Amino acid sequence: MPIPVPDLSSFDLSSSCVLLFFISCNMATSQSETPADIFQEKYGDIFPLIGKEPNFTNVTGNLFSKKLITPGEIAGIKTQSNTDDNKRGDALAMCLFEKIDVDDNDKSAQCLQKICDVFESKKVNNEELKELGAGMRKKLLSTTATSQVPTDAISSAPPQPSEPTTTRTNPNELNVGDVKKVLKILKEAMFGPANWRDLGLSLGLIVTTLNTIGRTNGDANDYLEKTIQKWLEKEDQVKGTTWQILKEAVKDTGDKAAAERIPLR
Repeated sequence: MPIPVPDLSSFDLSSSCVLLFFISCNMATSQSETPADIFQEKYGDIFPLIGKEPNFTNVTGNLFSKKLITPGEIAGIKTQSNTDDNKRGDALAMCLFEKIDVDDNDKSAQCLQKICDVFESKKVNNEELKELGAGMRKKLLSTTATSQVPTDAISSAPPQPSEPTTTRTNPNELNVGDVKKVLKILKEAMFGPANWRDLGLSLGLIVTTLNTIGRTNGDANDYLEKTIQKWLEKEDQVKGTTWQILKEAVKDTGDKAAAERIPLR
């Protein structure tokens, strides 16, 4: 909704200041959609599809494997009285919406991303759900990409060249030539490649980067390798590339046993 223009004749402001004032006000009121908004827009299309078989069983099974739903929640939906396909689908869709609709935008985006993965998976194998998942993923990518741009990045100064990613500012840091070495250590530590996305976030990569990796049509091992490469290239919000940082990131994913097996060199 446009902001009404007040009479500024009594204000001692230059025209450029007035223009900046209204630009700032309009930017503040035009916030990008949240992941919950994206899901809610497609809610009416989603629930009739996920309520009927075999979609319900396939979707809930894959949601469970991604730790997005518990056995108790599935059982609760199944045992509701007088439940038809639409009511069952509505209950499942609302359960998912509540998991997305949280204050932490990063966690919300991760949750929606995993739901899109399920809808688009070969195990679910439903073209309508695949299309819905792809559409929500595309919208999520556009909103997260916009939200990652810092406000102080808008400047008339030309961009400065960045330092080569292979430059070591710390003798203990790893670089892009150490990808295979890091993967070998993670394998020996028995870190599960399926947790590549959580590891990437813990290392400082942003959701947009991980989404791009996830669209390369590889398997979990491929995604893990690309994640480690991006980390060693110091992409996004990566602050360091030491064994200690890797160890702490693995621990943050919840795999404390694997973290303890990673040696500090």
